[in-house]
Amino acid sequence: MSDTSTGTQIVSWVSLGLGIIGLLIGAINHKSIRSRCCGREATISLDIDNTTPKGTKVEALTAEKKETVV
Repeated sequence: MSDTSTGTQIVSWVSLGLGIIGLLIGAINHKSIRSRCCGREATISLDIDNTTPKGTKVEALTAEKKETVV
């Protein structure tokens, strides 16, 4: 193979990899996941990019432990 062909293949693989990563991030970004196990409930929010405008005060959120009796 020539050097041009090898370089083109490398660029193609990197482009494909970045495209797949972009699709995965787009699929899980801004999602909320809830799980119930052994009477406990857990909630997780996924927010990958910073969507808070500058100058906005951000408060930390704490996880709440909820127990469900069945």
